[in-house]
Amino acid sequence: MRLFSLILCGIFILFGCGSDETLPPIEPQMPNYFPDTVGSQWVYRNADGSEWTREIIDGANTHGVDYKVFTYTPPASETELDSLKPDAFNVTDSQVFFIIGEKIDRYVQNKIPVLLQDEFEGLDLDIVIEPITHPEFVFFQLPLTPNFQWDAFNTDVNGSIVLQNLALLQFPFEVHTSVKGAVIAISSLETPAGSFEETYQIEYKTEITRTLFSESETTQQRQTVWFVPHVGIVKIEDEDGVTELIAYTFPQTTEK
Repeated sequence: MRLFSLILCGIFILFGCGSDETLPPIEPQMPNYFPDTVGSQWVYRNADGSEWTREIIDGANTHGVDYKVFTYTPPASETELDSLKPDAFNVTDSQVFFIIGEKIDRYVQNKIPVLLQDEFEGLDLDIVIEPITHPEFVFFQLPLTPNFQWDAFNTDVNGSIVLQNLALLQFPFEVHTSVKGAVIAISSLETPAGSFEETYQIEYKTEITRTLFSESETTQQRQTVWFVPHVGIVKIEDEDGVTELIAYTFPQTTEK
């Protein structure tokens, strides 16, 4: 009888008998420094009041490298060259890369005919782009440090303008794109999505040089981004005005 009691007591102890202790709730896992979980979603409002959504929907593998894929609602413009709206991205221990190669190809395919519409009005134009492996856009490097600068992007796109589908009527062109990034400040920031104590202000300077018929034209753009660790981009300022984060949702977390 004594042996049976000892065995029964041991079973009760093993399964917590005699204790009112409740296991602590499992806390939601903190998103990554640059959130990359499928299902993560950000909603932004532009200066004109229009809204758009960025969401991570899936993964992809290119040349043995795993990327996460972004989708946009409404879809991003085909003629817009915005490095901050990449098709996909990749996060490593030291850098965050944006994939914008196809975006540059689409920009060239749509932009060149517009530039030439006066010179070749009424003629059929075909744009042929030479195959090229585009480098990735380096969104930022870790750790983020004030006054740190880096070459975010640098590539050449070469091709030909073909008139009336005639091989003899071809004119070469080149589009060179370079972007430099710099962390210019760390401060707190108030947005419609909430207040953030540690916000990194990053400035990107973009230079695009188009060479057609041996004549070059250069345009420059500047974008300023406010990035919050574990949240993402919360504010963007460029020539079109200010875009702000108004809501964000991560899997297993509460919408802000």
